[in-house]
Amino acid sequence: MAELLIKGLSVFAAIICIVLGLLTVWTPIPTGVPLLALGTVLLIATSRRFAKFVRRHRKNFVWLNQALHWIEVRSSGRFKKIIRRTRPRYFRKRQGKGQPSPKDNNTKSAA
Repeated sequence: MAELLIKGLSVFAAIICIVLGLLTVWTPIPTGVPLLALGTVLLIATSRRFAKFVRRHRKNFVWLNQALHWIEVRSSGRFKKIIRRTRPRYFRKRQGKGQPSPKDNNTKSAA
């Protein structure tokens, strides 16, 4: 019960941060972008669905992936771990039957 309350408060705080960030992004006081970033990180940390949403968009939009990677490399601790959750998952193409894996190199071990 307490976990659900904490998650709900975190989502509420994230939405408030995003709304305030959108309202203040055009003002000369630099509070918009940090509030947007804080709200996004809170949503990623609390919502698995939002983390998947960001992961899907990182895979489709190179500029977003580069921006989040830039932030991930320069951050540390829990913040880095939260952003790392949204890394795109790339899968290797399956090799056809009868083709050796690249690790084999068609060599036999000397056993």
